[in-house]
Amino acid sequence: MDRGLKNARPRYRKMGPDDWVERLIVGMLFAVSAMGVYVLTGALMPSIAIGVLVAAVAIGVVAIL
Repeated sequence: MDRGLKNARPRYRKMGPDDWVERLIVGMLFAVSAMGVYVLTGALMPSIAIGVLVAAVAIGVVAIL
């Protein structure tokens, strides 16, 4: 194994308990997208599903950053 890879940062990281800014961003994206879909359609379950999908994508983006 190359010695340069041993000390390199991992490409993906998990959100820790001190990552409150990332959690705030993900939570706000979930809330805004879910409320937007609910206001436009009036359906509760699809709005929650879209909100979860947006939150999952946001968590993936935050893990890469």
